[in-house]
Amino acid sequence: MSLTPEPVIFATLSVLAACLILSAMAAVLLLRPALGLLFFFVFFVFAWRLCSVLYIDIWGPVFSEQLERSIGPGISVLPIALAEGIVIVALLCSFRPARLQALFAKARPAFGDRMSAGRFDLLDVAFWLVISFVAALWLELLVRGPIPLFASMERFDYARLYGGPLHGLLLYWGPMLAFQLGVFLVAPTFRGCSLDWRFGALLASLILYLFLVGHRFSSFYTYSLFFAMPIAIAILNRGTSSGRPIASKAALRGIALAGAVLCLLIVGAIAYSYTVVRKFEGAELFAKLSQRILVQQGEMWWMTYERVFLQDNWNGFHAAYKLFVDPFDPARNSTMQFLMEAALPQGRVHFILEQGSTYAGGWPEILFELGGPVGGYVLVVLSAAIFSEFMFLLTRCIVEERFATCFFLTPILYALWVNIAAGMVNSFIQLTFILKIMMALLIYVTETRWRCDKSLLQPLGPRPTGPVA
Repeated sequence: MSLTPEPVIFATLSVLAACLILSAMAAVLLLRPALGLLFFFVFFVFAWRLCSVLYIDIWGPVFSEQLERSIGPGISVLPIALAEGIVIVALLCSFRPARLQALFAKARPAFGDRMSAGRFDLLDVAFWLVISFVAALWLELLVRGPIPLFASMERFDYARLYGGPLHGLLLYWGPMLAFQLGVFLVAPTFRGCSLDWRFGALLASLILYLFLVGHRFSSFYTYSLFFAMPIAIAILNRGTSSGRPIASKAALRGIALAGAVLCLLIVGAIAYSYTVVRKFEGAELFAKLSQRILVQQGEMWWMTYERVFLQDNWNGFHAAYKLFVDPFDPARNSTMQFLMEAALPQGRVHFILEQGSTYAGGWPEILFELGGPVGGYVLVVLSAAIFSEFMFLLTRCIVEERFATCFFLTPILYALWVNIAAGMVNSFIQLTFILKIMMALLIYVTETRWRCDKSLLQPLGPRPTGPVA
């Protein structure tokens, strides 16, 4: 029996919309690879969710194991593709070539020259501080209990039963630490020197630690991409200002080898988790992987699409109340708590959350739950503009070697990243987040005044070599 015209038209529109956004991201990666690397974490999330939503639209109805219902078919790709396209346009506007050229042409490093002039080397201090933390972290792993990889233990169970205070610090601050390691890796390149590979080794030790304590794709992906963002900015700087590469061909081959090893580590960790820890096999393994890859990334968007666009059943005031006033667990992402409560029986949702688990998604679902089918796009434009301009500010600070400002901007970067990846908006109203913004602004102003102080431009004298009297 032939398909009726409407499903064929809907399927065609869905495929065209998805292909348009995927082609735009591929074009950025091919034509402006440094910019593609800087925003790869956004593109990867967007592409995966878009493909999942397209699968639900075209092959629906498909059964969602987590929602315990069938979802699709439809044209839910169209509104999410438009939202993702708005973000891509905002990023390209903020990082337009003329603006980058002007930034790199007038950038005047000062902080690094002063802090490494004979008597004090910031990179050495940072290295010894981090290596002390990493050594203590490994020691804590060896003395506190079983190693999850060898005990077939889930990472959540290890963190709850055996994880020590340093393990907790890494889980909370790890991506931000990886970003700082990336900053220090490329910092010498802004003064014409080579990469400082000590910080690459520190990241490798953290990745290996995460592998041993049962982490899989998400942690490796997050740490690696936060580490890669400063590298992308350094490539942008060299490509725009001098045309010189930031590393030799041998170094680039080493980076490629490290990337290949990381990919193998991710595949091995996922395979071990599904086949050894969770003991899936055969048809059950295939079904679980299909749900994880093809359905779970898009299922929460389908539920929002159904409520907001098909049924016009949304309440922005109720959504805001559940997000900011009365979430089930205020210390966690209230967006996913609200979306899960809207899709599942409340008792089941609370049980899942109490186990430390949550579903995928959140952006742009929460923007349309707050603003509806029209106001949601206003929120998308606003959030895209804030995110893209913040990333340009961060780029400016790295290029100008404002390391102190970068340090205080990193938690804000993480909050914005979590918002794009999981729609977490309740962190933006926390007093601590407001204090972080104020502190970063204060440090930025202080560094600006310090850089303009002519008396501080004189380099420190050479370190004395004779005996101390």
